This record gives sequence, structure tokens and C-alpha cells, in this order.
Amino acid sequence: MTNYDRLKVVVLGNTRVGKSAVTVRYLTKRYIGEYSSFKDYLYQHSITFDNVTTEVKILDTSSCKTTACLHDHITWADAFVVVYSICERESFQQARILIETISAIKGLRYAPVILLGNKRDLEHARQVGVDDGHEMSLQFQCQFYEVSAAENYVGVSLAFQSLIREARAMQALKTLPIGRKVGAAMTVSKMIGMVFGKSGKSLRNGKKRPSLSI
Repeated sequence: MTNYDRLKVVVLGNTRVGKSAVTVRYLTKRYIGEYSSFKDYLYQHSITFDNVTTEVKILDTSSCKTTACLHDHITWADAFVVVYSICERESFQQARILIETISAIKGLRYAPVILLGNKRDLEHARQVGVDDGHEMSLQFQCQFYEVSAAENYVGVSLAFQSLIREARAMQALKTLPIGRKVGAAMTVSKMIGMVFGKSGKSLRNGKKRPSLSI
């Protein structure tokens, strides 16, 4: 098993945005509404798609009280799920700060991020529009999804699998000789676009990355 068959994913976001709900929904297909928000939980999960099995560690974080804690989480991970609640504008603003911090520490080119708006079922309480999520994903060139962990497993699963696919491709890219990385990077962009029937060309020209509201 090569190194890109093992990935570490960290789930970040404000308290009460549904980080644990999203994580457990993906891992078990179940929704449980009550979680402890005072400690981190580390899950191990094996997933097979594209004829490759990947061992994934997912760190579901509590709200970091210190900068050092957040730095440790970001340094540890290969890929990131940044969660906000569509019902809480402040959590969306915090998501921006988190992605900026990830970019400063890891560099977004080498650490794939998914911006994940949760609680889509609470449309009546919406404070963050879908276009807001699209705009942020365009700014940071990351994937964007809106989901309801309470109502739908499919959207959560698709978001995580898309992140794992991109992270796995990036890990593979790191092992290539320098001369082969340019062509391989173009293939990675094209592959990500194919998930939604979009071309790699649109991604390279700075248009929106794959996104979905489900």
C-alpha cells in the first residue's frame, strides 16, 4: 500500500454548526442530533472507489481555544472539511478565517479543502445564501457543497468522497518526478471537473470549482 492510500482529514468549524453530525452521517449513514462538543474524536474508515482502497483518519474537532491547537490540527491533516451553518452568518465568516489559516500554513494548492454549508433543511432560518458559498469557493478555488446532515446522507457522502478523491490525487502528484507534475496536475483538475461534468479547462481559467447543493 503506497502513501497516498492513507489520508488524514480534519473537520473544522464553529460550535453548533454540525461538524459531528456531518462526520457521523458520512461514516455510519445515521443522524444523531446530540454530541459532546468539548473534545476531539478520531475515526478510522476504509473506503474503496475507483478500484483503490484508502484508509482514512477523520478528526472531528471541538472548537479550538488556542491558536496552537488549530495549528496542530492543520499541520496534522492532508485535507480539510470546513463546516458552517447556513443559519448563522458568523459561522460563515469563521469558515473564511479557517480557510485563510489553512492557506497560510499548508497552502491550498497542496491541501484540498471543501467548504460545507450544513443545515440546508432549515431554509426558513437561512442567513447565508448559496451564492455566498459559491463566491467564497471561487475566491479560494475550493469545492463547495450545501447539505443537510439531518435529512440526507447522499450529499454528505458525495462531499467527503470528492474531497478524498482530490486529496488522493494530490498525494500521488507529490511522488512524481518534477518533469511529470505539470501534466499530472492538469489531469487532476480534469478528473475533479468530471465529477460534475465540467472540464478541466474551466477550472484552470479560474471559474468555479465543483459545487453542489443537495
